[in-house]
Amino acid sequence: MKYSTVIALVFSGLMATNSISSFAGPERGHEGHGPAMGFHLKALKGLDLSEAQKEQIKALMEQHRATMPKPDQVKPEMEQLKALVQAESFDEAAVRALLESKQKDKLDQDVARAKLQFEINKVLTTEQKAKLAERQQKWQEKAKARAEAKS
Repeated sequence: MKYSTVIALVFSGLMATNSISSFAGPERGHEGHGPAMGFHLKALKGLDLSEAQKEQIKALMEQHRATMPKPDQVKPEMEQLKALVQAESFDEAAVRALLESKQKDKLDQDVARAKLQFEINKVLTTEQKAKLAERQQKWQEKAKARAEAKS
């Protein structure tokens, strides 16, 4: 399998998982760990990482975690939106500005997650990347089958 194909599969797997699990963000009980954090840890189990790789990945994840907003930083935005919706008159400009800011923050978080996945991939060997891509393909197929079963 070509290296670019492996990278594309890993990236598409990350984005699919992120899209599916992003609904359960910090305000819905993830307690600020973010949907991608558990995905990375679960995905890396069984790849026979060396101690050096484990340390590198741990450092990358700690750096990433430090850049993510804490749950108490997200709640004020939700409170502001709630106040705007419950106001006597609708201030479309204020709602639009708040939602655009929130959308930009989400975009920044998604880019940071993609960068983390890229950095983790640089730590993995070719064999580990292939094994990870194979797993992600299976996860995508299972998710697709579950979605079709619900329809």
